[in-house]
Amino acid sequence: MASNNILLINDITGYGKVSTTAMIPVLSTYGYHTYDLPTALVSNTLEYGRHSILDTTEHMRETISVWKALGFSFDNIATGFINSREQVDLITELINEQSDPFVMVDPIMADNGCLYDGMYENVIDCNRRLASMSDLLVPNFTEATLLADMYTDRSSLDNEGYRKLSDALLDLGAKQVVISGCISSEDGSSFNLVRDNNYDSYISVPFEREPEQFVGTGDVFSAMTMAEYLNGNSLAGSVDKAAAFIQKLIHENGPDHDHYDLDIEKYLHFI
Repeated sequence: MASNNILLINDITGYGKVSTTAMIPVLSTYGYHTYDLPTALVSNTLEYGRHSILDTTEHMRETISVWKALGFSFDNIATGFINSREQVDLITELINEQSDPFVMVDPIMADNGCLYDGMYENVIDCNRRLASMSDLLVPNFTEATLLADMYTDRSSLDNEGYRKLSDALLDLGAKQVVISGCISSEDGSSFNLVRDNNYDSYISVPFEREPEQFVGTGDVFSAMTMAEYLNGNSLAGSVDKAAAFIQKLIHENGPDHDHYDLDIEKYLHFI
């Protein structure tokens, strides 16, 4: 098995460039071999208000059993959309059977102050369990507040609030945390927050917030942050480069482009 492989444990969405289909082009550009363990087959992105989700827990169980028999192993694992506690049990067992893999957890479940359409409260506890095994936890601001069970009625915090919020995520067991899409209640600035589990670090990585919103940008952000970090960049430097690429993607796609079908491959040469 190649030493630079990444297993993506995430959903596959039929209509919309998100999750696995958004991450693979980025990771492949960095030279990583990607493998997929689908947690669900989703008809379309959840923003449409109507969707179909096919749970693939039994397929996960059977696949993991086959992989184990074949001796497959994974150096890096990235989790995203999780559909049940049973899936977390399977993922936990898979991680524990690997030889010290790097684990990134992107708790895909919420944004703009609420859970995504079709998500249930148990998904919060599921992602808390995964967070405890993560080398890198990358929630957006809403997901961070839900995981920490803090500030869930807020859209911005002051510096002390962000420190307490990120401390709570580190307390879950995450070794490093990146909270994306933060807004300062003091001056209105936007930044991504980087912390590690020595609790002394606190790095604010500023970015310019764009008026246009494309689905899939969070998946690209987490994939690029992971790839840059695994390639030896600092975590703050990785976050800064990923945010700059997202901004470039948004500008190049333009306001008239389908916001549910982010054109990624065309602009990978900017990485």
